[in-house]
Amino acid sequence: MTNTVTNTTNTEYDFYAAGPFFNPTEVASMERLEATLESHGKKLFKPRFESDLAAIGAEACFEADVEGIRSAKAVIANLIDDDPGTMFEIGYAHGIGKPVYAYLDGLKDGDAVNIMISQSVDAIFTSAEDLARFLETGEHVDPILKDF
Repeated sequence: MTNTVTNTTNTEYDFYAAGPFFNPTEVASMERLEATLESHGKKLFKPRFESDLAAIGAEACFEADVEGIRSAKAVIANLIDDDPGTMFEIGYAHGIGKPVYAYLDGLKDGDAVNIMISQSVDAIFTSAEDLARFLETGEHVDPILKDF
């Protein structure tokens, strides 16, 4: 899928790395996701570093993140903890025609993912190894999910 990216910053990212980073477990999961992408040469927009709410305020943080999505070729969303901000980022990216990928360590066949998420993403990766295999070979099989 080819996308035209509207970009006022003249920076293009391979991925916007969406996901929560509010506790050590979430940060560790984001770090695994980001490390996998970066070890495969992907340039990331990382909201946890690019748009510091405390430093720039809510409006500027929101605008920076939206521009980050627009400036990326695709969004990869870490589904750990069903973070509302991540859900918005998935919906916004899907709405503007960006490819969206989901990532959730340990997801397995038979697990449940909300249909609004499962139907709006192009693939669901169940581990860093699963994502790495896709980045290396282009091959991927989604888990069989229980929709709700």
